[in-house]
Amino acid sequence: MMRNSVSERILFLRRRIAAIEAQGAGAPAERELASFSAFPPRDSLECLSQNFSRGGLNEIVPARPRDCGAAAGFACALALRASAERPRAGAVWISEDMAAREIGLPYGKGLEALGLDLSRLIFVRTRGPSETLWAMEEALKSRAAAVVAESWIAPRAYDLSASRRLLLAARRGGGSALLLLLRLCGEAGKLNSAAQLRFEIAARPPPLSKAPGQRPPLETPGPLGWRLRVVKARAGFFSAFDPLAWRDISFDPEKTAFRHALSERVPAPAADRPDFAPARRLG
Repeated sequence: MMRNSVSERILFLRRRIAAIEAQGAGAPAERELASFSAFPPRDSLECLSQNFSRGGLNEIVPARPRDCGAAAGFACALALRASAERPRAGAVWISEDMAAREIGLPYGKGLEALGLDLSRLIFVRTRGPSETLWAMEEALKSRAAAVVAESWIAPRAYDLSASRRLLLAARRGGGSALLLLLRLCGEAGKLNSAAQLRFEIAARPPPLSKAPGQRPPLETPGPLGWRLRVVKARAGFFSAFDPLAWRDISFDPEKTAFRHALSERVPAPAADRPDFAPARRLG
């Protein structure tokens, strides 16, 4: 593991321990209130998304194989956000052959419906991971607003040296490098790279049916949304995000803004409640 990532986690754990120790002096009700208010603010996700596109390397890992499509949609939302901040710069989408066979190719009309200008989008097909990394590095040097790469690269081929080259290219060009690692499903916490941000993405669960075995009712399409976990972040943001916590988020294409799916946080379920009183017979 990198020294920087170790120091970030140590800093995060120290702050969590200090918060727990500070809560231990009060009554149980006060400790519950303190733990509820200790969650990151509602605009912390927006603050994070504002800083991801300033010349950095960002990794997106699906939580499960069936979440690859959701991870690609999240990458598209990030690319749209970066393109909105730099409307005169173009965007590059790199699709590897194996990745295209697994999850398909981007749909042009769908990207256009989200607000991505197709006249400023360059689509690249590559045959393997080495070509993908090379094409991504060269595209970042061209000062593109966002470079999205869908790769089937193995963990041993994506090492610290390869990620460092992408990070330096993104910093020189000022664009956002979005590397979608489709083969590393469920292994977001095991990566060792120079990325500034690493997201683990899962699709939102379908709506529950009213009766067991009954299909959920048909609903009109709602806002874009995912389940997100910030696995890695630089020291300036890591303390605001618990790497073990999942969040339901949504995306507004018109405002190119991320929001928490719930306007307010749901309180934790009650604990240490007394047992139900025994039922008394009447009469």
